[in-house]
Amino acid sequence: MFMYLSHLLDPKDLAWPGEPTVEVTRCTDVTEDCPFSSLLTKLPNHCGTHMDAPRHFVKDGLSINELSLEYFCHQKVALLEIPKGEAEGITKEDLEPYAEILSQVSFAFFRTGFEQYRESNPLIYQNEGPYIATSAGQYLSDNFTNLKGVGIDFIALGSPSSRVPDAENPKNCHRAILGYYTGRFTTVIEDMHLAELPQNAKIKQFFNAPWRIAGLDSSQVTCIVELE
Repeated sequence: MFMYLSHLLDPKDLAWPGEPTVEVTRCTDVTEDCPFSSLLTKLPNHCGTHMDAPRHFVKDGLSINELSLEYFCHQKVALLEIPKGEAEGITKEDLEPYAEILSQVSFAFFRTGFEQYRESNPLIYQNEGPYIATSAGQYLSDNFTNLKGVGIDFIALGSPSSRVPDAENPKNCHRAILGYYTGRFTTVIEDMHLAELPQNAKIKQFFNAPWRIAGLDSSQVTCIVELE
């Protein structure tokens, strides 16, 4: 069985506070005078389900289309249940019990349950989300060489919330996991659709295909998982 783990891109969706979302403009439609339909899409690359490559926060880091295919095709995948609420961080201590699993997989989903607010309370989802703490990001990038990426069910790996400690500001969170300090990095897929993934799912393979557009630091990804 196959499942989408990316949200449908929608102009009505919310992005990081103040950032734009997708815009779709109809250019032509099928009429007696025109035989075809066409649309113009304006797509900021950090809205919706998207993957952060190092170049997003590291000046000389790899961009999304410089990453090898191993970052987009996975046969060893794990779903980790790490419940978090508003402005709560995923810490190194949260991840240490999963060290053996993280050492064996190339991709891990971190399901916090915060996705419930995406539709029920979008302003909470947009402004008060969890985050991957600096300690956790550094722990991942420093210790798990086979781990190519992690996916999260909240809007961004850094939280916009004013309740987050100063040391855990979005810049520090991104830098820690994307290789700013050491060059070792783990990519992150933000704003994933993980709610419908069965708790004890046996994952056969996972694909996250980016836009192949020159010059992008990061990109929306279409995420598809196959379950056994």
